[in-house]
Amino acid sequence: MAARGKKDDEAERGAEEASRPRAKPLEESGSTAAWIAGLDEIVPGLEIVDRELHFEGGARADLVAVDPSGRLFLVLHASEDADRTVLETLDAVALVRGQLELLVRHCGEGRVNPERAPRVLVVCAGQDARLVERLGALGEAGVLVLGLRAVKSAAGEHTYLVRLDPAARAAAGPGGVEAFLRALPPRLEPLAAALFDRMQRLDEELACSGDATTIVWRLSGEVLVKVERIGELLQASVAPRHEPLPLADLVDLDGLVERALGRLVRVLGLTRAEQPGGGPTSGGPKPSKPMLAMKPDEPLLTPEEIRAFQE
Repeated sequence: MAARGKKDDEAERGAEEASRPRAKPLEESGSTAAWIAGLDEIVPGLEIVDRELHFEGGARADLVAVDPSGRLFLVLHASEDADRTVLETLDAVALVRGQLELLVRHCGEGRVNPERAPRVLVVCAGQDARLVERLGALGEAGVLVLGLRAVKSAAGEHTYLVRLDPAARAAAGPGGVEAFLRALPPRLEPLAAALFDRMQRLDEELACSGDATTIVWRLSGEVLVKVERIGELLQASVAPRHEPLPLADLVDLDGLVERALGRLVRVLGLTRAEQPGGGPTSGGPKPSKPMLAMKPDEPLLTPEEIRAFQE
């Protein structure tokens, strides 16, 4: 068989790239300028870092941005094809979960805080209620659905960017936890009871929400732990990376709680740093000892502290 030439390979790759559907270039005019300007009202202080990003594997984003706390945002403008928009959103979610380090390096390591769970913003220009409902189901994965709404008056027409929250999700409330428990097979009920008990004891301010397949624990809006029911099995993950963790017995639960404690400590530190007046002031008392920076490989809690939380 004759060896393939380099030009043949390049020609094939070029044909493959040409056949792949591409989003229209982002032109900042008209309604596009309106929703870009409106992003600051949804996320105050949001700074656009780059535009028209395309990644290996087909994932893309119209914008990548960072808020004042260092949280990373990928922004997608929904296309007219609803199915394509859902797939592109799923690609973006997979990207921020699986390649967060790549995004941090691209945006600047000093600008992005990897401890902040990334978000995916999807801007829908039309009134497709079904698309909003489908995207709203990805809320626990960090997806926020936005819409453009126009207001006409004597002063002219103005377009505003607003949040679109499906009514079904807004009305779900605490019942989502009950739905999750009811959907479990009997053999997993004792493990689930232990899971909820242990998570409840971590911090009284933890908020729990979910549906029949997924439960998420948050503190001050930051995701700590997510547990999913996949068929007859449970799978857990800890933010911000959400690497899949088995959850089949109490040994797995011990490991999950230990990781959750580490995430809890980091979120508590982030939350306290943001509180006004949280740091020392010129008129207030000064700390007697300087705070020591934690090394990346230094354990967050001692083994004794971990056992105390587990008991």
